[in-house]
Amino acid sequence: MSAPDRVLVRLASPALFTGSGGATDAATDEHGLPHLPRHRLAACLRTGAEAALVLTPHLAGVADELFGRPGSHGPDRILRLGHAGADQQTRAVVARALAGRAEPEHSTLRRALTRVRTVVETSTAVGTDGAPEPGHLRTHRALLPGTTLTAALTWARTPSPDHWLVLARACLATDRIGARIRRGRGRVEVRLAAPGTTDPDALTLALAAPPGKEADPGRGTGPDGEEV
Repeated sequence: MSAPDRVLVRLASPALFTGSGGATDAATDEHGLPHLPRHRLAACLRTGAEAALVLTPHLAGVADELFGRPGSHGPDRILRLGHAGADQQTRAVVARALAGRAEPEHSTLRRALTRVRTVVETSTAVGTDGAPEPGHLRTHRALLPGTTLTAALTWARTPSPDHWLVLARACLATDRIGARIRRGRGRVEVRLAAPGTTDPDALTLALAAPPGKEADPGRGTGPDGEEV
């Protein structure tokens, strides 16, 4: 079996991955395709790993090797993630379509690519009486459910079986990503995929299974670290 080379993020509900600063629109790449920034994906996977460690606290050091020590931004982590966005084939097609386009056509096409993969949502602040507060209407773009984002997966050094186990369990335990998750946004399934993978669920479950124990199809690790 080939080692996984990417992380898949499947959106089960609209998801809001904002850009830097105070932006409220979905983060996009240079072609206008929405993506989940790598640092936010890594942070969510670390949270998932911490939840999964409830049953295996002796693997806490392995999680630190994967994601770096909490609060660290240095090169102490061995896991390297790319932005989670459109797959390489889609990106290549879009790049060819935009190449050589002059303004304003280039910007128009770029905005169209963002719109086709997102939905505009409106919200407002609510007062103590339950009525909308004037002047607090906000709009933002959220990614459409059914979208699958792909993040490249590389390593600073060769991972051990324990590294794969913790990473796979972190993926299975990560079920919410992005902003406004308490309002039903950002429900996701996160899985590992390898070259030629036809069943990322089975692959991730197999890597998450304890040594010497085969994964039970249909079972995984919930957000509280328990097998479900």
